[in-house]
Amino acid sequence: MKVPKLVRDPGPAQSAIPSAIPSAIPSAIPSGIGRRQAISLAITALGGTALAACSSGSARSTSSSHVTLNMWGFADLSKPLVQQYERAHRGVTIQTKISDYDASHQTLLTALASGKGPDIAQIAIDYMGEFVAHASAFTDLRKLGASSLKSEYLAWRWNGGVASDGSIVGIPTDVGGMAIAYRTDLFAKAGLPTDPAAVGALWPTWEDYIDTGKKYVAATGKKFIDSGKAVFRAESNQGDLKYVDSGGKPVYDTNPQIRKSWHDGVAAIDAGLSANVATYTPQWDAVVANGTVATLIVPAWMLTQVEQQAPGTKGKWNIAVLPGKIGNDGGSFLAIPNNAPHAKEAYDFIKWLEAPAQQLALFKENNTFPTTPALYTDPAVTHLTNPFFSNAPVGKIYIASVQGMRPHPVGPEDRIIENQFENGLGRVDQGSQSGTASWSQVMSDVERELQG
Repeated sequence: MKVPKLVRDPGPAQSAIPSAIPSAIPSAIPSGIGRRQAISLAITALGGTALAACSSGSARSTSSSHVTLNMWGFADLSKPLVQQYERAHRGVTIQTKISDYDASHQTLLTALASGKGPDIAQIAIDYMGEFVAHASAFTDLRKLGASSLKSEYLAWRWNGGVASDGSIVGIPTDVGGMAIAYRTDLFAKAGLPTDPAAVGALWPTWEDYIDTGKKYVAATGKKFIDSGKAVFRAESNQGDLKYVDSGGKPVYDTNPQIRKSWHDGVAAIDAGLSANVATYTPQWDAVVANGTVATLIVPAWMLTQVEQQAPGTKGKWNIAVLPGKIGNDGGSFLAIPNNAPHAKEAYDFIKWLEAPAQQLALFKENNTFPTTPALYTDPAVTHLTNPFFSNAPVGKIYIASVQGMRPHPVGPEDRIIENQFENGLGRVDQGSQSGTASWSQVMSDVERELQG
């Protein structure tokens, strides 16, 4: 993560999550039904009840003179923009509860199953398929006028928040266009070019990227990438399909894009390129700061992570094109649960926050790249450079990464499946399994998780 925030915050939630197991979830789960499936059934049942109870004409609004909007998510909102909105809307206060990436979504699932939840829910693109499948648990934003916003956003990002019945579940935040950040000083010591165009020409394909890494490791004895799963995640996001087909049928075990991405992730590990560190850990922060790794696969939002965790490396990085050129990793949606007490006020804030002017401010503030194409021809974006990364033209770089993007279908279990693949590559990175053995375990683990 995801994101309207600065960084995916791995810290604890700022306020207590629902402490009681909701009565809608059976205390004794029927045989053959996993806890996650039980929660899913409870959300469906409560969503239908909520729909029956709601007026068909409009969403709820508050009669109070002052409104506090609660947002739950994995990445905090921009404090300057929140303060700007509160100054312009004196009767509105915005509070956030930030949890770890996966935990935040589990908290939301549990709350929805109990008929509870925040005014605003931040949902990562990896998880959106699961929540869109429970569209009845959310306010259909068409009732609040969201249909008129569709043309302002990248079509594939907008469509990711729309359910099969046409209801609008969420409004897109940023888009996670990808590139390669590399240490120019380390490349120079290895005898590699340092100019971004020349560096990008080294790796038109992922095989070329790995070959370049082999040359770097041979010349320096240092690592080239943070982890093998970083290669897998980036490459697997570049195909027309990922874990499910357009009809929702699982294809994780047969999709050639997944098999090739796995092969390349394992190849990078077997070649000794990986430092075997996970993002959002102190170990990752250290290897980025001390020069242990020479390259990072960087969605736009990750630039801020590098800036914050490795301030002493300012001016030592530059940015080159990604192998395969286009791709996306990350981004989120802002949704309003069906039982939100202040749905109208929540929508007004979301509409304002994700409008082009505020998306531009967010890009300048924390590198979250806009989902509003009108900005892709705005000189404020096309001419934007980042001094931390040797004045790299980040606007042009990330525009090129997302234009022509071929989105893949996202299913309800995508994040569950993704976790098993990442765990599998982690085992290879740790040396506890070969790529072949780990693939076999991933297949078994995915099947088990999907059944539960």
